[in-house]
Amino acid sequence: MSMKRNFFLVCCLAACSSLFAQEIPVAPYLPTQAKLVQNQNPPITVQFPYENMTMPRHAEHLFLLGQVHVEPPVSLEINGETVELNKNGAFVAYLPVTEGNFEFLLTAQSNEKTYQAVRHVRIPGTNLQDLQGENAIDTEEIFPQKNIELRPGEEIPLFVRAMPGAQVTARLPGLKKGKKIALAEDSKEPGMYRAAFTVDPKQRAKTTHVTYTLKDSRIRKKLHVTAPAEITVRPAQPVYTFARVSKPGVKVRKLPTESGNLYPDYRAYGLVRVTGERNDQYHLQLSDTETAWLEKTNFDLVTEEAPEENILSFVRQTSNQARTQFVFKLNRPVPIKIHEYPDRLELVLYYVDGFEQNYSLDPTSPVVESVDWAEPTEGAVAFRLNFRKESPLWGYGYTFVGNELVLELRHTPQHDTVQGQPLAGVRIVLDAGHSPRRQIPYDGAVGPTGYLEYEGTLALAEELKPMLEQAGATVLMTRWGDNQMSLQNRYDYARDRGAELFVSLHYNALPETANPRDRSRGFSVYYTYPHSLKLAQSVHKAYAKHVPLTDSGLFENTILFIPRMSEYPSILVESAYLILPEQEQLARTREGRAPFLKALYEGILKFYGATPADVKPVPEQRSKSRK
Repeated sequence: MSMKRNFFLVCCLAACSSLFAQEIPVAPYLPTQAKLVQNQNPPITVQFPYENMTMPRHAEHLFLLGQVHVEPPVSLEINGETVELNKNGAFVAYLPVTEGNFEFLLTAQSNEKTYQAVRHVRIPGTNLQDLQGENAIDTEEIFPQKNIELRPGEEIPLFVRAMPGAQVTARLPGLKKGKKIALAEDSKEPGMYRAAFTVDPKQRAKTTHVTYTLKDSRIRKKLHVTAPAEITVRPAQPVYTFARVSKPGVKVRKLPTESGNLYPDYRAYGLVRVTGERNDQYHLQLSDTETAWLEKTNFDLVTEEAPEENILSFVRQTSNQARTQFVFKLNRPVPIKIHEYPDRLELVLYYVDGFEQNYSLDPTSPVVESVDWAEPTEGAVAFRLNFRKESPLWGYGYTFVGNELVLELRHTPQHDTVQGQPLAGVRIVLDAGHSPRRQIPYDGAVGPTGYLEYEGTLALAEELKPMLEQAGATVLMTRWGDNQMSLQNRYDYARDRGAELFVSLHYNALPETANPRDRSRGFSVYYTYPHSLKLAQSVHKAYAKHVPLTDSGLFENTILFIPRMSEYPSILVESAYLILPEQEQLARTREGRAPFLKALYEGILKFYGATPADVKPVPEQRSKSRK
């Protein structure tokens, strides 16, 4: 009888325990889960990172941003670390993480009440401490992961991640001197072993795999791991195969990476010489001293048949009031390199077999004073267009029309003077950065309260537009309402509508592993070309004068798409860091945006030699009294 009572008591305790033990909820995120938040009124939301988001490999720290929706006084801890809250409950934290599936536990305390939520992320990679025994080699970080092709005499960057402090060698069967290649451990990256192996110049064509061997006294026997992809050494002859570019004018890369490493000055056209491939990119030989990389998806033809001779038969220059034009006549389109300096523009044409030195130049150009040319290397012809000091370049554009490269240099625009409207006749593009997307991943940054960058940039553009119009400008908006605009669409929109100026508005963020609080952060201005520098300086100076945030700098940048628009002065402005609670609050309200507006307005006016005082004020509307 007593045994039955004890069993009944145990069952009751277990039932009560399961009744009161509640699973900690996953913190929802705005605005993606806005309906869920509205229905459940959660005490904690986390906007970034998203639930179950995959983060950078081997990340050691991440930032987390969100908001506590509890009446003050309230405190917050994340994984036991105290996190500062803004007045509205918003927060940004920078916290340590480890590889694998990782959980953030958020605990808010208010008036003796406790609120909790969790957020999960995944950190790819194997912890160094786990690289031991039969698993001492990390098979996910071993070269190569994709097939590569190269020529005799080129270098193979061998690497593998493994147990620190071991001896690691590599073997390339069938390649000369490829039997036992010693790899050295990277002093700045423990556990990463590297070696640069140069293929013998007399190596015959061969396809092989890399096998890595690890030897260490802590392991009973040697470990051998073969990389998953092949390495192919191409025949010494023919030296090149040829591929046709399917996207004329596409940018090329310095290295075969999935993103970044762009050459800002190079553009690919027509048939190009291919010497190998790596990471699904072709290795292009532009000249004896210049190479580049380009994704295989940008080509639609590969052949070993050499193209016919390519002759530059003439160069013709003409000028009118608006622009100076150069036409370079060839037998087919070729890759080019073009770079602007403060006093000149340099152009290089590749794969040119001869130049007939047939000129037709126009000495009346208000921009170009003289033209020089040279052959810097075999198969390349370089031109230098020297500018006049009294008439700076406004912008330039270029394209192939058939077999002719057409290069147009825009002159400084001339406008009729209108009293009280210093921007009369000026066509300004206001580009509200990013496009509407309220589902993850967002297009642009998100703030701790769920405010999206596209919302803040559009609000800023819509408030600046009437101010510039009052000064006489025609303002062209790339975004209105919920329309979508790709970067290429924005460029086409501005070009097709005769833009004279391009100002792109943004709010800043950081990579996931960066510390938002390791320094003071604020506004910044970016430009690419010398002809955009004056506009960038004018706007940056106005921000320093009117915006009560840290001056994060004025930067020449060759990576961002918008400043690389070369046809007119073009800048990108980061008004604040949206991921910081106090700066997100500025972006959210008209009052907070007022200093940004004042700086943009004044900066653009001063670029044109005017001030806000030169703008005729709008007459006040008098209310009519009823009798």
